[in-house]
Amino acid sequence: MDHLEFRLLGSIDACVGGRRLEIGPRKRRYVLAALLLDLNRPVPVERLIDAVWEGDPPDSARMTVQGHVYRLRRSLHGVRLESDASGYALLADPEIVDAVRFRRLVAEAARRDDGPGADLLDEALALWRGPALGDSGGGKSLAVAAVELEEARLAAVEELARRRLRLGQPERVVGPLRAVVTAEPHQERLVSLLMTSFYRLGRQAEALELYERTRRELADQLGVDPGPELRATFESLLACQA
Repeated sequence: MDHLEFRLLGSIDACVGGRRLEIGPRKRRYVLAALLLDLNRPVPVERLIDAVWEGDPPDSARMTVQGHVYRLRRSLHGVRLESDASGYALLADPEIVDAVRFRRLVAEAARRDDGPGADLLDEALALWRGPALGDSGGGKSLAVAAVELEEARLAAVEELARRRLRLGQPERVVGPLRAVVTAEPHQERLVSLLMTSFYRLGRQAEALELYERTRRELADQLGVDPGPELRATFESLLACQA
């Protein structure tokens, strides 16, 4: 029997056997995401409203949320969506939510040596399909949750890179690091790790070019110079060339 899976590490989706279920309009997806972020715990209607609307909600917000919950209850099989005086609770095995699996794998990796830990981090990062919560335009609580998930992803990429470099495997982190640095060019620790990976692969020119490009972007966009760690990496690579 195919299992139900909820996805938050990218667009907000529900899938059965890899087949995407039709959930409905964006606001219903925001309600679902808010319930999944507090899986197995009651979520007050006010918090669901805050997840759906940015700014002041309409007078019909409570009724609209109740309607979305009603339709989710009818369309999602294999989970229970219960209500009581404190709000609504989506009840299910946490492992069917990709964000829960991601955090579990990252936590497990932290308890392992470099090799097994790096493999677990690879598995965790493979769950990501795009920006957390689909880079949605929901309300404040979803925006905060998306930022927290993205920060956890960047931390996992950084930890993976440090482990692979300690294992002498720079070729296994160039791809993930380059993808993140392209999207987040001001993440100096990740830039530093990518420069180190390039250097260890004999690609010194790319390492130095990356530093210069980052230095220009920091100056032009933020009006700052590279921080101590990034400068130290640059100076270390120059010293090795001398």
